Amino acid sequence: MHSRTLSRLGGKLAVALLTVWVIATFNFFLIRFMPGDPLEHLVGEEDYLYLLSSHPEVLEELRAEYGLDGSLGAQYLAYLSRLARFDLGQSYKNKVAVLDLILLRLGRTFRLILPAVAISSVLGILLGAVIGWREGSRLDRWISGLSLLLYSVPGYCLGMIGLMIFCFYLGTAPSGGMTSGGLTGGAYVRDLLWHMALPVSVLTLSKLSYNIQMMRSSMIDAKKEDFVLVAQTKGLSRRRILFLHVLPNAALPMVTIITMQMGFIVSGSMMIERLFNWDGMGLLVYKAIAANDYPVLQGSLLVLTLCVVLANLLSDLLCMLIDPRIKDGVFHEG
Repeated sequence: MHSRTLSRLGGKLAVALLTVWVIATFNFFLIRFMPGDPLEHLVGEEDYLYLLSSHPEVLEELRAEYGLDGSLGAQYLAYLSRLARFDLGQSYKNKVAVLDLILLRLGRTFRLILPAVAISSVLGILLGAVIGWREGSRLDRWISGLSLLLYSVPGYCLGMIGLMIFCFYLGTAPSGGMTSGGLTGGAYVRDLLWHMALPVSVLTLSKLSYNIQMMRSSMIDAKKEDFVLVAQTKGLSRRRILFLHVLPNAALPMVTIITMQMGFIVSGSMMIERLFNWDGMGLLVYKAIAANDYPVLQGSLLVLTLCVVLANLLSDLLCMLIDPRIKDGVFHEG
């Protein structure tokens, strides 16, 4: 790999690590700079006042458990040490390791976002390529208009419309949840897919409209490049020009868009999960807010940030591997 490419990748990795450190530091100081005793925010006002008056020794134990019993510098170093060991603390309400809670819910969230991103990416590239290649046609006007209409509707509203039509009116979809319960084997898989269908469709539609417009724009720009004129002078057919030259070049920007969607959709799907009562990251954060479970909130914020950072790194790496101009160091800063 070109030395300039390695240097660029190293710079991106350094920025990613710096971003994670900044968010982790923000997590650390967030609860400590809030008014009052940090333990009051961790255990809740009512529990804190009760323990303060009746069992102050329990508060001291909790202070030591959450690393609040030393100087600020010592607390910060201990906090970073725990993060290095992937120790995000323990949920105050559930008495379960925060990392275990997050990994379980993150896996359930990925059950929704992986098929949604895959379907919206494939359909978005295909439809965007078709209407971009046939710019100005009736098909272009119809698909562009419909995609812009979908793009203007928030995902939460799409979910409400879907529930109203397919659940309450037609009765063909469940009102929420992950499964009906009490099922195993093939029956469980079918039931899970049935519960996934509507939220996955909503997430797919919310991302599909954007992908169509971006691919259409990329196709229109690619058609104006010099290599298309060169291919035409060589006598290549329109089909060969489309599939061998225009489409591969137009699809390159979609790599960045799709990989970044993977990172942002994890946090962006929270409202959809809440709407469909899907027990993923969205519902975990919602319940943690309602219960004032700050360790879970802090851990969730850190993990969601990490998802975005990793998606950004993956985007850069894929672009370097796919685009020979980047791989050979043609594009460089300065």
